[in-house]
Amino acid sequence: MPKSIIKNDDKRELQTISIKDFIDNYSYKIDMDADYQRDKIWSLDQRKELLDSIIENIDIPKIYLAEVKKNKEFEFECIDGKQRMVTLLNFFKPEPTDATLTVTIVSKTYTYEQLQKSHQEYAKQMENYKLHFLIYQKDFFEERTDDFINKIFRRLQLGIRLNAGETLKSYTGTIRNFIFKEISGNGPFLKNTGLSMRRYQKELALAQICYNSFTKNIDKEAKFLRARTSDIEKFFESNSNLKNNDKNLSRIKNVLDIMDTAFGKKAENLSGRAAIVSAYLYIENLYINKKQKLIPVFVKFYLQLLNRIKENMQLIRHEWAQPNNRDIMDGFQKYILQASVEPSSIRKRNEFLEKAFEYYLKKSKIIGDK
Repeated sequence: MPKSIIKNDDKRELQTISIKDFIDNYSYKIDMDADYQRDKIWSLDQRKELLDSIIENIDIPKIYLAEVKKNKEFEFECIDGKQRMVTLLNFFKPEPTDATLTVTIVSKTYTYEQLQKSHQEYAKQMENYKLHFLIYQKDFFEERTDDFINKIFRRLQLGIRLNAGETLKSYTGTIRNFIFKEISGNGPFLKNTGLSMRRYQKELALAQICYNSFTKNIDKEAKFLRARTSDIEKFFESNSNLKNNDKNLSRIKNVLDIMDTAFGKKAENLSGRAAIVSAYLYIENLYINKKQKLIPVFVKFYLQLLNRIKENMQLIRHEWAQPNNRDIMDGFQKYILQASVEPSSIRKRNEFLEKAFEYYLKKSKIIGDK
């Protein structure tokens, strides 16, 4: 990077370079995909607004980087500003797979290539626009924990709220790595569920599973716990130095493998976190109590239950009719829709499953069906 314009202290520097200089000389030195970073989440309109700000000479927020140690690929890691840098790269050096980005000049839209040909003065104006980088130097992190960069990232997002999955991904430690790296949304069972891959929805479901699974198996008398993001953050922090071969992690992985086999592609019918968490906790209990032979039967029951709920929801929403099975709607679906992460809701869903599955084993049909 060029010499600092402002030197805040010995370990942070504010540097200013042109967009052209950034694109040509520095973009390849910056790791924009650190573990805690979001996916590309800006809409096309948001990216166009950034380009318009440059044309209008409106100030855009500074970009935060960390000088990295022992990294042969990159000199810097992006802490905040990924969406801005990616947008600039997409406009000035688009890849074939990138959505076409344009900027509006006098009611007409232009790509960068078109702008160079038709309005060179505007192309130059954009190239010369100054970007401001706040760089944390290597020494800044020497006496701080590995999580400190992630902490800076979370603080910088206070005005642009991270969702729950993104917040949890910004942590470090054993539980976080198990959820986001070892298993991830592409892991057994989760990969086939109907949850979206966007913004770590599947990983968030796994975090809720781990939180309740750990607690109930460490303390046999423990009740189900509230699984809000703030609760899971504390869980991540308190277990950050857990051994990778911890028996709880091994059990969770084994149960997910069993569920993967039992549900297969039919797991796509589980499209909500609450339904996924409840299915896991019930199947885990069968696994712990050495009733694995019942798991395929429970899966068959559970898929029928969800299908029956879907039918009743269609009656309510599209035909303005009363549900034909109030037992499942009041005993289970109600606690899927209302305060689903609260302990009382998790407990009531589990109690319903115990009663309804026992009924299914005796009658071979869903409780409440006529």
